[in-house]
Amino acid sequence: MIAARRSAAVAAALLLLGGCGGVDGTATPAPSNPSAQSDLRPPVSAVATEATTPVRVSTSGADAPVDAVATDAQGALYPPQAVDRVGWWVDSSLPGSGKGSVVVTGHVDDARQGDGFAKRFSGLAQGDAVTLTGKDGAAVRYRVTRTLSIDKGRLPVDDLNRLDGPETLILVTCGGKFVGPPLGYENNDVVYAERA
Repeated sequence: MIAARRSAAVAAALLLLGGCGGVDGTATPAPSNPSAQSDLRPPVSAVATEATTPVRVSTSGADAPVDAVATDAQGALYPPQAVDRVGWWVDSSLPGSGKGSVVVTGHVDDARQGDGFAKRFSGLAQGDAVTLTGKDGAAVRYRVTRTLSIDKGRLPVDDLNRLDGPETLILVTCGGKFVGPPLGYENNDVVYAERA
């Protein structure tokens, strides 16, 4: 089971947010903001029953609902289409588990919906606070240790798939310059945070 989970996790991380942009080849109404991504792909919804499953994230004086998301048949992981929500990858670690990477992802924007909650991820700096609240109401607090903006083809796969070692929250969203479909943005912004 662990080996199968790790294989799925590796495939997912390779494609994580590869579809930050629009779906190519389909005609859609003109967006209200042509400098933002559009036609966001739907996530694969998942069910997580653990009490510490995150249901809310807080940072920069704001908070957002967290949905459990999984990879699709091709191993791609997509955040919720509603940009005011983020997704917790069910194959990553649970907040408060004490080990592994807790992966949370969201869209930076949408041409019709405006800025997404995850746009805040790119503005976080070392020492900033991020809190995940579980179904049980328990809050797990983290402090940002580093941030990076990296070409989508160079995602830190080993970090995203880590199921052991110290517990680390990893926030992922689109970043860099808007390049249009199918990528949307040229980079992924990745934020690392340790337990506070």
